[in-house]
Amino acid sequence: MLYPELARGMEARHPPVPPSQHQAQKVVVKNDSGQELHGLLFESAGDFGTVMVSGGNAMSRAHTLEYYRSLLGHGFRLLVFSFQGYDENEGQAELTSLIGDAAAYHAYLKSNYPGEGVAYMSHSISSAVALCLPLRVGTFSAIIVEGAFDPKAIAYTKLKQLWYLFPLYPILLPTAVAVSATVPDELDVTKCVIAYRDIPIMFVHHPYDTVTPFLSAFDLFSRYRGDKQFLIPRYSAPPQYHTSLQNDMSIQSEIIRFLQARLLAQPQ
Repeated sequence: MLYPELARGMEARHPPVPPSQHQAQKVVVKNDSGQELHGLLFESAGDFGTVMVSGGNAMSRAHTLEYYRSLLGHGFRLLVFSFQGYDENEGQAELTSLIGDAAAYHAYLKSNYPGEGVAYMSHSISSAVALCLPLRVGTFSAIIVEGAFDPKAIAYTKLKQLWYLFPLYPILLPTAVAVSATVPDELDVTKCVIAYRDIPIMFVHHPYDTVTPFLSAFDLFSRYRGDKQFLIPRYSAPPQYHTSLQNDMSIQSEIIRFLQARLLAQPQ
């Protein structure tokens, strides 16, 4: 589920355009296993609160920044990061490191900006981190997930979609079990979303997403018992509809208002 080499290849072929009017400072942290990770923090005078952002399994830090550049310049900081094994980060990409990687950045923000809120916006595989990280670090001001899914259950979900291969289920089911076993329990999103209810969460998911099933995301939304919203993009870039945010200005505006209301209104 992690493809850092694909991310590097995509960046080499299509280099992202950095935001010219926003200056970044490098943030260096170490994760649970001591691997050094590098993030980018965008901050302007008067900013209050920070939004952490991370991308999908084949997104570099630069592409994550490009994807979320609409969040820049709205009164809160933006911390853009990727996981162990991506970009210049040390170590090998592993599902077992994801929670600890994000927790290291969260600890940095809490240490350097005490009393201020932290939100987390994520895409695809990062959505599992965002939805499960509260069990490690405590509450967030807000969480936004696009293309959310449960990596612990995705193999079974995909198998159900292949209903026409029902005669082969005795062969395919053990494969699904094996895939599920490779996912650490701390990324069991179905269990995570029923373990707390004190964080406002916004789900964004295109109904024709062929990478992460819409119904599975809506099931996670339905299970969460706290303050929640579910937004459906009206526009997308075919063919797989998995990255819709850049094509829907109205949802970008909704996200910014959602974050401002929860980060800027009151000190945390």
